[in-house]
Amino acid sequence: MKVQYRACKKCKRLTPEKTCPVHGDEKTTTEWFGFLLISEPELSAIAKRTGITEPGMYAIKVRQ
Repeated sequence: MKVQYRACKKCKRLTPEKTCPVHGDEKTTTEWFGFLLISEPELSAIAKRTGITEPGMYAIKVRQ
């Protein structure tokens, strides 16, 4: 079964759910482009540059 990921419009975290697991009430969208997989944000230069502090999958660009 294929999983379709959705991106939170606020934090860009990818999830298969219709609401963000971090923000709860924030809606997600299927209109996103590219992704980052951050496993150790405290050691990642990309995570620091993008402001990501939690491990996870994040969209690079989210269409609002």
